[in-house]
Amino acid sequence: MELSDEQRAAVEHIGPALVVAGAGSGKTRTLTAKVAHLIERGYVPERILAITFTNKAADEMKRRLTDLTGLGMERFPWVRTYHSACFRILKEHCRLLGYEPPLQIYSDYQQQKLIKDIMIRFDMDRKKFYAVRSAISSAKNSGDPEGYIDAHPRIGPFRLFDIYQAYEVELKSRNAVDFDNILLKARDLLRDHEAVRTDYRAYFSYILVDEYQDTNNLQAELTRLLLGNGNLFCVGDDWQAIYGFRGSNVDHFLGFQRSYENASIFRLEQNYRSADEIVKPANWLIKYNRDRMDKSCFSAHKGGAVEVHEFFSDEEEAGWVADKIAMLNRSGIPYDQMAVLYRTKFCSLPFEQAMRFSGLPYKMLGDKGFFERKEILDINCYLTAAVFPKDDAAFERILNTPKRGIGPKMVEKINAWRAPDSGLSGAAARAVSGKILSGKVHKELSDLLGLLKDIEPMAPDAAIREVMDRTGYADYLKQQARTEDEFTARMENIEQLMYAAARFETVLDYLEEAALIREDKEDGQDREAGVNLATIHASKGLEFHVVFVVGCDENLLPHWKSRDSESEVQEERRLMYVAMTRAEKFLFLTTADFRKGQFSPVSRFVTEVAESLEQGPRQND
Repeated sequence: MELSDEQRAAVEHIGPALVVAGAGSGKTRTLTAKVAHLIERGYVPERILAITFTNKAADEMKRRLTDLTGLGMERFPWVRTYHSACFRILKEHCRLLGYEPPLQIYSDYQQQKLIKDIMIRFDMDRKKFYAVRSAISSAKNSGDPEGYIDAHPRIGPFRLFDIYQAYEVELKSRNAVDFDNILLKARDLLRDHEAVRTDYRAYFSYILVDEYQDTNNLQAELTRLLLGNGNLFCVGDDWQAIYGFRGSNVDHFLGFQRSYENASIFRLEQNYRSADEIVKPANWLIKYNRDRMDKSCFSAHKGGAVEVHEFFSDEEEAGWVADKIAMLNRSGIPYDQMAVLYRTKFCSLPFEQAMRFSGLPYKMLGDKGFFERKEILDINCYLTAAVFPKDDAAFERILNTPKRGIGPKMVEKINAWRAPDSGLSGAAARAVSGKILSGKVHKELSDLLGLLKDIEPMAPDAAIREVMDRTGYADYLKQQARTEDEFTARMENIEQLMYAAARFETVLDYLEEAALIREDKEDGQDREAGVNLATIHASKGLEFHVVFVVGCDENLLPHWKSRDSESEVQEERRLMYVAMTRAEKFLFLTTADFRKGQFSPVSRFVTEVAESLEQGPRQND
């Protein structure tokens, strides 16, 4: 693999190291080359822990390593996300924490259902659901739930601790963990059980962490707990640290040398993606941030352009963007190589309208994750109910999907037959055996329980086909679909699900993997639909020939909620930097004096970029 001198120096260094990798500087190439180099030096691939932040990135790294080393993918079992690696550890030792295998991971859907049920029990307004879920997640990811709750004791009139405790008790009684618990419980295991910690420290000969600027306190602590010999290689860019709202703490990146004695710092400063005309103003912008690591990014590519345009209204702004896209497409630039990026989702509406009015094809990136779609949730709930009989959320979802004449009142009747330490499916089995239900409902429920029993030992793709065949789910989808195209798309999703499930031997293995993929949203891999519309957060990691960063107004970018906090304004500036460095050749920054009918000043970031361009924002002709 060809490497620059800077990349090679980082790859060949042994010992604690931080690679400060500018946008487009070949970070992934360097990380992959590092693993290959370690294997060349005699390190056993099975004992290298390489952490990525998405499952897609982990799969891509495995593919690259297979090409580089000639080894099979099975030789890289610890190229994983934090959650995937921690769940593997947790599964192995869950009895030490009072769980029994198999341990269940609650999906978003199951978590929502459980929290809402607890809120009903507390007679709490369900409109506060997102605040409650966010607070629980933040408490866990802080690494100190009790300390976090002490600092944030109430949600409205309710004590957060009471809700948190009730939720945790319910999870434990169901032998389940939620997504955030995976890290928290793995931390507890490694921290409190010296023998387990010692074994893993001895096992991992090298630890590598990608996107280190995005680690939270819990992930940083887990890294330290697993590190036994100082062989730590972290890669990232503090200039692109944009997930503080999720609990990420860029201080772990900035303070790396304080945390790890004798750590070396390597800087990758050549941008292989963007033209130098884009890299220079992006550098200029980020220098306004006080908390940063210095580097001087540059590009050998010339001929790019950055333009700033100011409009009267967001409708005028959107119309100009649509016209410019049409013109650029006529000049030979494909629609899928252009992107319109904005700070918040509500900004997309005038641009969607302008695209439709102009007849331009477009696609929304960062939409619902694959496993959050209705048809996928339905099928997965059948598989979940078969493997985890205590999962009431899954069983209740499939009870009347497709329709079986089992409404809420019938569910209450069935629930009355629940035995201690039994789930809703156990209650259904007791109701069937007791023959207390009407003939039709008795038959429907009998057939459903029989189906679940039959699919539990099957291979997951066969189990999905069995569910489809015996429930008539395709006919149900056809009745539900508003158009033929919608029905076709949903059936194609199920076909894709069967293809993905066929990689696994058991339904349990498949469900574990599906639950761990929740952090991967649609990321633009299927771009044939046209111009890409996305929030800036959703665009991170992507690149386009042409980028429009729209809505560059002072109350949007930086967001009005951040303007009184210097650290949050710095994160907003990094967000602008990320948006700018998605562009390879052409970058357009646009702002409107009036947005949604209200006056909106030009963003300070536009002014800062304009300084670099030696021009102020200009009124478009």
